[in-house]
Amino acid sequence: MAVVKELYDVTKALYDHMAEPMPKRIEERDTYVEKLEQYLAQRSELLEKMREQTSFSEKERQLGAEMFKMNEEIQRWMEASRGELRLVMQQLNKKKKSTRHYARPYSGTTVDGVFFDKKN
Repeated sequence: MAVVKELYDVTKALYDHMAEPMPKRIEERDTYVEKLEQYLAQRSELLEKMREQTSFSEKERQLGAEMFKMNEEIQRWMEASRGELRLVMQQLNKKKKSTRHYARPYSGTTVDGVFFDKKN
């Protein structure tokens, strides 16, 4: 019962954490993602421990059903967050590239001064 209850508590904490909107500021977003990864790691360890258990009481089954419902919502939020993070990363990479090009406009290769020697 202890492993199932602990897994339920971690899943509930993860569910509550995912219910909060993702912060807009980069520093706050980093701490949000780190905490998310921490919950997922704890949850993974507890799931491994729970696999060793073969029989469950009625109360454990009820907790499992609640965890299953929470897990479906967590999965949806994770997919939405992943899409949002991917978009933010693309925007950040585009911004870095344009900033780098603005700072060093002649650092790339150019085809203007290229001479091709054609020998037979």
